[in-house]
Amino acid sequence: MAKKILEALTRARDSGKPVRVSRDIDGADRLDAYVVGIGRKWVLLHTISDAYRLDGYSAVRLRDIAHATRSGWKGAMVAHRALVLRGERPRLPAGADLDYTKGLIQTLTTAFPLMAVHVERVDPHVCYIGRARGIDRGKRLRLQEIGPAADWVRTRSTTRTADITRFDVGGGYIDALHAVGGRPPER
Repeated sequence: MAKKILEALTRARDSGKPVRVSRDIDGADRLDAYVVGIGRKWVLLHTISDAYRLDGYSAVRLRDIAHATRSGWKGAMVAHRALVLRGERPRLPAGADLDYTKGLIQTLTTAFPLMAVHVERVDPHVCYIGRARGIDRGKRLRLQEIGPAADWVRTRSTTRTADITRFDVGGGYIDALHAVGGRPPER
């Protein structure tokens, strides 16, 4: 099955057409997106909002993907045509490291001020949003979190990198939190 999924993702990336990505995680969202990058561990999607606009990126673990198909999403061609007419083009951020979690975190932290970190196998209804502050020796991501009211938490939380199933960056909600909350305090 993994080979078929990789082939479907590669076809989607090469065709430049959007797909619906479903993952083998109870309660995980389906993602309508363009496949812009495929690595050994992670797949980077340029996501499409319900308003048919490009809305940031989601990086999902390759091993969690159950389906990647255009046929399961009736609005795929309408979304694609609307985006083309608006001049919105999916793109891969420069230097995206999709082979290793640590490299992906570094890539996303360099390119975007905030990230959402999902641990859907632990709890599909929770994500942590903040500024990555590195990975410790125990392979835990240190994150300086920002709350839903755009208020910065002074302490840093940690999440095991092995538990992370998805990262989101550059989307409307995350960008709004950054605009209102500003830069995180240095300590």
